[in-house]
This record gives sequence, structure tokens and C-alpha cells, in this order.
Amino acid sequence: MSLIDCDGLALSFGSHQVFTNVSLRIEPRERLAVVGANGTGKTSLLDLIAGVRNPTEGMVDRMRGLRIGYLPQDAPEPVASTVLDEVMASRDDLVALHAEMTSLERALGGGGDIEPALLRYGQVQHAYQDAGGYGLQMRAREALGGLDLDEEVQRRHPGDLSGGQQRRLELAKLLMQDADVLLIDEPTNHLDLWSIEWLEGFMRGVSTAFVLVSHDRRFLDNVCSRVLELAGGTAEEYPGTYSTYLRLRDERRERRRREYEAQQSYIAHQEEFISRYRAGQRAREARGRQTRLDRLQRLAPPSRDRRPRLRFATTPSSNVTLKATGLVVGRDAPLATLAPTTIVPGERIAVVGPNGSGKSTLLHTLAGDLRPVAGTVTLGPRTVRRLYRQDLGRSSTDSTADVAAPVDDRTVLDELLAFRPIGAERARTLLGSLLFSGDEVNKRVGDLSGGERARLLLGRLALEETNLLLLDEPTNHLDIPAQEVLETALLHYPGAVVLVTHDRALIDAVATRTWSIEERPVTTGSADGDAPRLVHEISGGYSDLVRIRERTAADRGRAPAARRASASRRSRKRTKR
Repeated sequence: MSLIDCDGLALSFGSHQVFTNVSLRIEPRERLAVVGANGTGKTSLLDLIAGVRNPTEGMVDRMRGLRIGYLPQDAPEPVASTVLDEVMASRDDLVALHAEMTSLERALGGGGDIEPALLRYGQVQHAYQDAGGYGLQMRAREALGGLDLDEEVQRRHPGDLSGGQQRRLELAKLLMQDADVLLIDEPTNHLDLWSIEWLEGFMRGVSTAFVLVSHDRRFLDNVCSRVLELAGGTAEEYPGTYSTYLRLRDERRERRRREYEAQQSYIAHQEEFISRYRAGQRAREARGRQTRLDRLQRLAPPSRDRRPRLRFATTPSSNVTLKATGLVVGRDAPLATLAPTTIVPGERIAVVGPNGSGKSTLLHTLAGDLRPVAGTVTLGPRTVRRLYRQDLGRSSTDSTADVAAPVDDRTVLDELLAFRPIGAERARTLLGSLLFSGDEVNKRVGDLSGGERARLLLGRLALEETNLLLLDEPTNHLDIPAQEVLETALLHYPGAVVLVTHDRALIDAVATRTWSIEERPVTTGSADGDAPRLVHEISGGYSDLVRIRERTAADRGRAPAARRASASRRSRKRTKR
């Protein structure tokens, strides 16, 4: 029996039709990914399934007693005074049972006829135990720890957390739910690679059905077994992983293109015959062909994705783009130290590490935005560097070419022209390539979504002639089509790139080197956490880094066994003597 049955769903806001005729079933142990460009209605579909919003047409039939856990993009107000208590409080059923047990305990101590209270207490205690109440705190700590919210953070007030920590808190609350279906909207937002991998392992292990919206291609590939694509106001299902979906989608679109072209050729042939023989001896045959044409179910033209176009302008570079020597970076204290390195044209370096390890600090130091704690950063004689900030505030903070933040009260068109006076016609063409078409160029910058603002700032960055791009989380807010466009643009960029990102697919596609900011070294005589982290460099992308780590872990595991075997051999030799 299906857990949820959606039949003929349509959703519109005023005259804007988001999607129509969407039907799907969610079965037990479902692993469904919902994909599509920004604005196609992915989050709205989750709202309909959860019952948060009602469809314009169609119906959602949920199994009686179905329990749904929903992780929306906006976090609710906290209800507890600590992070740990907030997670535990998310289990409303256990909170209610515990409150009733407490009330019954008071009644049992009040004298009088205690038999009814004692009987009820046994029933409630049994229900509380069966629902996992006595292990609730342990499971809450485990979920928070897996998402890198340690015991110190767990004692803090939820309102004191950073945006990324709040997102992880909401994810921990979702993972605690004893739900039949999980609806999860962008779970990897603000998570570092370590937390994403932990979440992947968790999602692969749960028996709960889930529907997942995400722009993380690798995450979708690793946890989902069916894909629902929203595009052009309609929905289509594909079996298999995200990679399988890409292959099947391309095959389906190619087949439809051939069928459409074959039908168009047939129609043209028939129309030419009808026009030629409308009068004369073959007029009857022409009328018959016209009748068949009138009854023909004509195929719609193949749809095409609205994909932005992006190409970074370049300027010639010297043989050395940037050189760092003895570099230690930090803000209030040393965070990370980088071995002497030279960056040359054509290199694309990915920077990875836990949240708070100093990735952005390292990037801003290379950009000249921060002073090094120690060491030097030296630019090549022809280097022109630009920094893309993850806060979407400014696309460059280079001291030699500082670029003002976008002005919220300007229109998109005026903002681009204020940045570079390239003329209205060329500006409209460029904005069209970034998916700002028609009246969209007159939208206020302050009213743009995160994805729209990211596209605008990438477009501004693309106008500048550079040979060193320093990109801090450039795929944040971008949908998958835009991520793929950025990936292609970076692959064709002849300059050097240093890239901070949690997007493993992007790293594997473009990185020639990876800098991994490791755990803090143990330093004799120093306070815990005083020593800066080491930046470990490997050749290749993220998958290469994982293989090296696995091989190193295996070698470490074999080393004690080898030492034990050697000791055993020495012992046997002494015994023989």
C-alpha cells in the first residue's frame, strides 16, 4: 500500500502556473529525489505532500495515521533553552508521554486510591519505553555529534548558533523523528564535506521513506534510487540514481526529438501532396490525407532547458600567477599553515576542510583581503586576481581594484551598467544569457533570490579580464543546471583558480590539485587548539583525496599487525635458543 498518493496536482499563484498534472506515489522505503531548475516548484511540491499548502487542482491521499517529518528551508523559533533540549523536544510524542509520567508520579505520592494512577503509569511507561524515550538523549547526542555540533554547542541556546549550525540543528531534529516519511529540502546547505558524508551514511541506512530536494549532485547519486524531474510545468519520473536519470533523460529527449522531426517531415510531405492535388484527378485522395492530418495527434516540440551561459574573460598571465611562502593565516588566532607553493596558469585548486577550519580565511588572504599571520603572498608581475564572496555581497575585494557591493535599490540592468558601462543592448544580451529576460532585468537587486543574485554576481565577475579567480562557495544558491554551466566555464578558463567548495562533483570535475585543511596537530607544550591546522596537498580531486585517506587508514591498520607478527617471530626465536 502506498504511503502517499498524489493525483493530478496543479499549483498556481495568480496567473502564474507553477506546474500541472503531477502524479506520483510514495511507497515504503522510497528514495525519491526531486530535481529541476530554480522556480520549477520543488519546494512547493514538498509543501503539498506535507499538507502545508493546498493544491490548486488534484488531491493528496495520505495513509491513515501517517507520520511525516518535514525539513523546510526556514527554521522555526526554538522552544528549548539548549540545543540538546531543542532536539529532544522535537519528539512531541515522547515529550507528552514524559509529562504524563511526571504528573502520575506526583499523583502516586499524594496518597488516596493509587490503583488507577498506578495502572495508567505502567501503560504510559511501557509506551514511553517502546517509543525509545529512555534512549532519547543518547540518540540526540549522536545525531548532533554526527553533524559536528559537539557537547559545548549542545549546551548553548539555539538562538546563539550560526546559520550553518542552526541548519544542522534542524536536520538533527528531523533525524530524531519516528516518521514514516521524511520530506527534506536542501539538507546539505551549510554542511561541510565531513557532515555531508555522515548524512549520506545515515540516509543510506534508514528504512524510512524519504523525498529529497537537493542541488548536491553527488549526494543525490549516493542516496536516491528514483528521480522526479520538474521542468516546463510538468513532471517526469526516472528509475535509478541521479547519474542514471541524466543518461535516461538524454536518451528520452533524443528519442522525442527524432519522433518530432519524423512527424514534422511526414506532415510536410502530406501538406505538399494536398496542396499539389487539391484539385484534379487525385483530389479525393488529397481530401483523405487532409482528414488524416486533421485527426493526427501532433507531438509537442522538444523542450529545452533554460540554462545560463557563462564565460570568464581573461588577460595574459606570467608563468607564475601567485607564490606563497611560510604562509600562516588567521583572524583572531592562527588557523592554518600552508607549505610553500606556487600557482601557475591553468591550475584549479580546490580547498576543503571542516567548517571553521580556515578555508575562507585562506582564500581571503590569497586575495589580499586579510594580512597573513606569518609569511608572504607574492603575485606574478601580470596577475589580476578577483574574489567571489560566498555572502554574495561583493565579487571582488582586491586592494588594487576594489568593487562596490551591489545596490539593492537598483534594477538588475542598472546595477550591471553601473558596474561596467557596456551599453544597454549588450547589457541586456549578457543578462539574457544569465536568464534575466524581458521585464526580469527591471527587478530590484534587493528582491532577487539567492540563485538570481549569484548569477548576477557571476555575470559581473565574467566581465572583468582576470587570470586568477578566487571563488568562495560559488555553487551556493545555484541550481544544478547553473552549477554545470559554472563547471564548464571553469574548465575553459585558461587562468588559475582557487576554489573553496563543498561540491564534490565540481571538485572532481575541475580540480588539478586539492588542499585539505586537516585536524590540528598535537603540539607539545601548547594549549589544546592553539596550533594552526596543516594544509595537506594532493594531486587531483576529492575522490583522489578519499582514496589516499582510505589507503593511509588501511596502512595504519596493517602496521600494528605487522609489529605484532614481528614481535611474535622474535619471541619464537628466543624460545628456540
